[in-house]
Amino acid sequence: MKTVRWRLETAALLLAATVSYLFFDRSIALYCAHACTGEYNAFFSAVTKLGVSTPYLLISGLLYLYFYTFRKDPYSAYPAKFVFLAVAVSGIAADIVKVIAGRFRPSLFLEQGLYGFDFFHLKAAMLSFPSGHTATAFALAAVIALYRPRWALIGWGMAFMVGLSRITLTMHYTSDVLVGALIGIMTVKILALYEPNRNRLNANLPIYAR
Repeated sequence: MKTVRWRLETAALLLAATVSYLFFDRSIALYCAHACTGEYNAFFSAVTKLGVSTPYLLISGLLYLYFYTFRKDPYSAYPAKFVFLAVAVSGIAADIVKVIAGRFRPSLFLEQGLYGFDFFHLKAAMLSFPSGHTATAFALAAVIALYRPRWALIGWGMAFMVGLSRITLTMHYTSDVLVGALIGIMTVKILALYEPNRNRLNANLPIYAR
């Protein structure tokens, strides 16, 4: 039952991203470019930093080394290792798709009217799809939901705000954010299958299902 639910939710996200790409991405980008300025821009510029992967990689990596090497406590080290892998793998996956897809960022649409994909690019302006910040935020939120379900709402809320910030700042389209979220969650689902202490995870979540 969980597997069916997970597949339906995945399909729904992909469908939503497709519909957004065809009908809503451009109008939302235009709206945000004109309406989301001043205080809104300052607020979301701060929020979007929560999607930067570097601090999570450094902190989780150091915690893993501390517990595993110095404390000789592999059991306590596993969550830190899980966070590190979730953020790193989701980020790498998002970057690979970015290069292959070569999607024009909203800035190019707003300034030059360019919209769509031009495959295989390394320029930042051509790496809109998917959102790496969103992938990081949702990967972290999924890990929190698995290990600390009581904090899940905070994690998902943070991830949602990061995704919203990428749209509001016209760094990404809505469809970029939806697929970035999917990559983050899928990464955690796959990693959970190989978690040595799976009994510690919140088995009630659909992302846990085999």
